[in-house]
Amino acid sequence: MWDPSFTVIELATGETHGPFDTEADAIAELAFAGLSFDEVEILNDAPVTARLAGWG
Repeated sequence: MWDPSFTVIELATGETHGPFDTEADAIAELAFAGLSFDEVEILNDAPVTARLAGWG
């Protein structure tokens, strides 16, 4: 099992920011880039089974 990474994707342009080691770092990028939660999608690469089992 590895720690997930997080990527910020701008919905209007498709530009990606990251990967980031924590969700907090990804959210900090929103502030730095002047983006809101409505303008982006934050993805993580954790396995689906880890989310279902509550691991991580």
